[in-house]
Amino acid sequence: MNAVFMLIAMLILLASFVIWGVSFFYKEHFIVHEMMNALAAAGVSVCFGIGFIGLVFGIKNWFGKMMGAVSAIIMIGVGYSFAETSALLYKDKVAYENQDFEEMVALPIGEEYEPPDYGLPKLMKLEFEKLTIDVYNLEILRRDYEANWKGKPLEIVYLPNSRFAVSVKEYVE
Repeated sequence: MNAVFMLIAMLILLASFVIWGVSFFYKEHFIVHEMMNALAAAGVSVCFGIGFIGLVFGIKNWFGKMMGAVSAIIMIGVGYSFAETSALLYKDKVAYENQDFEEMVALPIGEEYEPPDYGLPKLMKLEFEKLTIDVYNLEILRRDYEANWKGKPLEIVYLPNSRFAVSVKEYVE
């Protein structure tokens, strides 16, 4: 039984790597590229979730089973979140092609950065009173954001469903 779960997990992992590799051929097509990346991330997360389920069946002690089950639930939940992002990007495909974007001018009340473990940290999200905009795809470095835009009203152009930013610039009246 354990081997069946591991085989399924490995097949999903292989498919995820193929999707991720193919996404580089669509780098110029923003929506397709981001959809495929989110789908690949969902596959990797589900792969680990299924792997943890397999471990639950293979482990004898109750604590190990409990930790495996909790880990499986978390990983499958993360996979669902990535799959949902991919679906929202798919809904935005027509809006992106027609350049039918949402626009707002507001002062961010918070920001989220990627961990600095991988070099210079990039801005991931901008938080506003009513919504959060994903800006990671714009590759804005933390130092650039803090030097040029922090504490200033911003003009944000973003996709309506996924809330991925298309552009961010300082608002000038």
